Amino acid sequence: MAPAKKPASRRSGGARKRPAAKEPAAIKRLNKSLDAAQDALTALRKDLGRDVGTGGRDLYKNLQRFVRDARRDSGKLSKALERDIEQLQKRLARSSKTKTPTRGGARRKAAGRSTAKRTTSRSAARSRRK
Repeated sequence: MAPAKKPASRRSGGARKRPAAKEPAAIKRLNKSLDAAQDALTALRKDLGRDVGTGGRDLYKNLQRFVRDARRDSGKLSKALERDIEQLQKRLARSSKTKTPTRGGARRKAAGRSTAKRTTSRSAARSRRK
């Protein structure tokens, strides 16, 4: 007799990784450039080895830390943008459902400045000139 199959385990919604297809193209290009920079730094480290002084090593470490932090922050930016877009879509969906159609004839024109004061001030200015 064959052993009973276990049901497939389901991952929780929080542990799910976001698909990379939703990333904006600019973020993808940035990540690709940061990956290339990390690879170049690794190659540089292998080429230089111990021949560099302490000042050079410190600069290298600072640059490596900067690229690593930029990579991490670009991921955070991508997630934040995705959340903002989702919220905007939800707001748009809600507002389109709650909007009531406006009637064109019911609109009022905004009250403008009265012309009576303007004409009296003009006539007074004309009488002063004469």
